[in-house]
Amino acid sequence: MTGKNEKSAWMKTLSPEAINFTAPTIMVKLLGTIDPEDYPHVTLIACNKAVASDTIKWGQFTQGTSKRNVLERPKQGAFYMTTKAPYKFMQAKMDLDRCSVEGADAADFNAESLFRYNTYVRVYKIYFNKIKAVSPIRDLSPIGILNGAIVDGIGKNGMKTGIMEKRLPLAGASLFNGALNPKFACWLDPADGYPIIVPCFQARAIERKSIVFPLTQFKQDLAVLETGAKAAFFALDTELRSLLVKGKFLGFKKSSGISFGQVDIETVYNTMPPVPGVVYPALEIRPKVEQF
Repeated sequence: MTGKNEKSAWMKTLSPEAINFTAPTIMVKLLGTIDPEDYPHVTLIACNKAVASDTIKWGQFTQGTSKRNVLERPKQGAFYMTTKAPYKFMQAKMDLDRCSVEGADAADFNAESLFRYNTYVRVYKIYFNKIKAVSPIRDLSPIGILNGAIVDGIGKNGMKTGIMEKRLPLAGASLFNGALNPKFACWLDPADGYPIIVPCFQARAIERKSIVFPLTQFKQDLAVLETGAKAAFFALDTELRSLLVKGKFLGFKKSSGISFGQVDIETVYNTMPPVPGVVYPALEIRPKVEQF
């Protein structure tokens, strides 16, 4: 295992311990994919686990953006995190290998409590993925989360411009500004183009138009972001309400002597049913045609 601020030492295969780590149903399981504009896209997929030292599978029960992304751009990043202290997480890079609609491949997911007694929603398609690289199981320190909240309180206001915009809905700003709400940063590794997901509880929304974060946790991971890089931030709460924002990284800037990274929000994506999709910028609607 690695410490809370050590950068991942990627390995080629999953150990038995790592396979077991991904098995619980109740944990944060995220999938990073690549959208048509080469931005990272993050999805919460509970039916998602390792099944061999070189294989991760995840299941589909609704059609969504991540599934289309994977079929067109097979590089993915997987992320697994425990929901109780001591918090631990693991990352993986992988490529889509094949899809299956065989009932036997989905039987283990459909036997879980989430689907066992649900007549209307079932996992009907399985995506098998070959491991490219995997991190060790890493620690996520609650003290680091607290430090992030303190540092945000000291320096966040210095990142404001005085101009409020309405890119991020109020509920979304509240989600990102909850000190204990899990937040995650995702970007494409410049070395190989695979999505990487890193915990970033210290991320906050300012002026409803950007995300800022100090380097209080996982500094070595986050410090690789380069100005202009395409990034995404995913936030959720204990009731599994979630939201995804995407934008370009504006670089690091000091406020009250503290280094903050900043991402300009270009897209806000509602990840929640019944209608997941882009909520900012607003879809342009053509006027109704009444004469021909």
